[in-house]
Amino acid sequence: MIEVREYKPKNKFITKNVSSKKYSIQFLPEQLQTESLTKTITYKNVKIKSAYLIDIVHNLILKYYLKNDNIFNLSSIILKEKYGHRYNFYIDYLVNKNILQLIKKHKKGKNTRVYKLCEDVYVGKISRYINSDNILLKKYKTAVTLIEKENIDTNTIEIDIKRKLVDDLFHVEIDYVRSLFFLDSTLQDDDIYNKNKYSVECINDKHIFYHFDNYGRLHTNFTILKSFIRKNCLLISGENTVEIDIKNSQPLFLCKIIEHNGLDKVSISEYNLYKFLTKTGKFYQYIMDNSFIKDKKIVKELTYKVFFGKNFRNKSDDVFKSLFPTIYDFIKSYKKELGDYRVLAHKLQNLESNLIFNKIIKEIMYVYPEIRILTVHDSLICQVKHRNVVECIFNKYLNMEFDY
Repeated sequence: MIEVREYKPKNKFITKNVSSKKYSIQFLPEQLQTESLTKTITYKNVKIKSAYLIDIVHNLILKYYLKNDNIFNLSSIILKEKYGHRYNFYIDYLVNKNILQLIKKHKKGKNTRVYKLCEDVYVGKISRYINSDNILLKKYKTAVTLIEKENIDTNTIEIDIKRKLVDDLFHVEIDYVRSLFFLDSTLQDDDIYNKNKYSVECINDKHIFYHFDNYGRLHTNFTILKSFIRKNCLLISGENTVEIDIKNSQPLFLCKIIEHNGLDKVSISEYNLYKFLTKTGKFYQYIMDNSFIKDKKIVKELTYKVFFGKNFRNKSDDVFKSLFPTIYDFIKSYKKELGDYRVLAHKLQNLESNLIFNKIIKEIMYVYPEIRILTVHDSLICQVKHRNVVECIFNKYLNMEFDY
């Protein structure tokens, strides 16, 4: 019989790491270099803090890197709470400086103001700013330690699991030199380089950030790291790690949606083939073998465009539809019936999250509380010495979910 031990979150470790912090590492776009040299500036006869200006832009750049979406709803209530009653001067300054652009005005009862970063901000040179503003630092420390406030009403992850996940983040270390060597010698894309370098620096400095979104995913410093760094440069409590993942996770979870909502709408023989390919991890290879595309990365991008896009006819849709015509039609009708093309992505993420967090992590947490786990959406990272135990639990629930 498996012994189930009581899990007691060790959030004192988080508090200890966070309470000793004296500054935050932040993005500094070249448009704010001058402001970074002084504590305050005068704008429209009002003194405003440079640290606040940089903090606003830093957080928007970070969200852009995490979500790959340059659309930001800026709530006056949240801005006022964080930056005080002069928050509107900060936003107005950034707009006049051509750092932010207003793209939708506030409509009472309907929406907040919507902004985007001007392109020059994230394609230009981005350096680092050591933000030591005491008020911002205090708010950061409070936000990191008050895990309970992270989308408790909308996120489906149980609170004790959240506590464990965040606690374990602070036990992860990184091979800083090797990571930077990899980035400097291989990456050409500025966006990918900037967000990876920033994450590496923050992990090395124990400046941990995390966010539980509304659809069950946990976003952290680690989820935006390149695969090479995750697999070769991370340590947990000073020991080597290994990554265990679900092969072609999003295509696989589509099987669950079809089973519950569309078996009568797809060809059974086509569905059986699709399910076999996704369960055995051969889905992407099958597309490469039966199309003109021979690059796995491009096949993945093609699949995500079909799953998460608006399904206007293009090469991605044509390739997928030629191989799985009735499943393609189901994807289109599913989005249309629910009135939002993004709904499929959200549902797939929710199914993935429920399996990873509320089943796999939950058992590890209660049966083997000494095992520390780092999650990257559809994968788990643990110490090498715990691989067999974690893999066994991982595969048990995967088998139960999909009748392997």
